[in-house]
Amino acid sequence: MRLRDHVPRPGFTVLEVIGEIDQAEAEVIRLRMVELMQQPGRGRAVLDLSGVGFFGSHGLTAVVRSSRAADELGVPLSGVTGPANRAVQRPVRMTGLDQVIRWYPDLDSALADGLS
Repeated sequence: MRLRDHVPRPGFTVLEVIGEIDQAEAEVIRLRMVELMQQPGRGRAVLDLSGVGFFGSHGLTAVVRSSRAADELGVPLSGVTGPANRAVQRPVRMTGLDQVIRWYPDLDSALADGLS
């Protein structure tokens, strides 16, 4: 698994996850999301899972824990599934995680919605 954080435009911090999320990786994702959301002036956070090929219970746990941290920090958090990434879309819908945070098919949509 690889992580890449970037600021595609002012006020948005994106953590892009590429690969498979297993138990060890889930905690790394959560810790990195919290670290990014604690930085001053970051505004909105986006967890981009469009590059994830396997998204099981550990990945779901990482998202839930990141969402809780975002709530505690007062940072809006959204997610990106990828336009045809059933490996992420399916578990998000089946577990109701789509009711916890807002999901978008691609990063451009997430960034555009955050501006309105």
